[in-house]
Amino acid sequence: MRLRRTLAPLTAAVAIAVVACDVPFAPKWDADMYLPLSTQPVALSNFVPPPPLNVIPAGGSRNINFLPLPQSDSGVLREVLKNLVTDPARCSSPANAALSCDVLTLTITKTTAVAAQDTMFVANALGNLTASGPGTIVFPVSLATSDVSKTDSLYLSQSSVTMLQTAAQDGAPLWIQLRGQVSNPGASPVTITSADVIGIKLSATLRVQVSHR
Repeated sequence: MRLRRTLAPLTAAVAIAVVACDVPFAPKWDADMYLPLSTQPVALSNFVPPPPLNVIPAGGSRNINFLPLPQSDSGVLREVLKNLVTDPARCSSPANAALSCDVLTLTITKTTAVAAQDTMFVANALGNLTASGPGTIVFPVSLATSDVSKTDSLYLSQSSVTMLQTAAQDGAPLWIQLRGQVSNPGASPVTITSADVIGIKLSATLRVQVSHR
């Protein structure tokens, strides 16, 4: 289930203060923490032959990806993950016990007239980036030829939340990779230059319990 919306960021300093103030018997409330995650742009020129053959022909396609990236869950991210709210009843939306309060948001941009069908994977181990199971979050997104950018959001399942918490408690890094395909549904070839990229921004908005001294 996805929800399109704009998410307002909080600073890392605020995040540290919020999760570090867990005081017994103090007033408590829930807060949403915004955290960017590791990504990198995909240079399309890496997936076509060198000039003069640097084109995607009409009806053609190319597989694309960036190499797996480790996302350290030390510091702020680790503290946030360890203090996640896990009760769906404390979420304002959605009213679905299978989902959590926690959201991944993915923004993809492109610089040339190709379509894109991509999937972002977040896993608790490098090998789980190519597996389907409780250790992997799978986040598909697509762009039409006419799209310059697209932002989509994904509510995490309870099993995904458990995976993130376990990784934080174990001190193990998360792994992130985008894989997918760009295609040319047009009638003319599309020339790919060194400036043509698929830009990627991945972030998490995670609900934590806050205590006040």
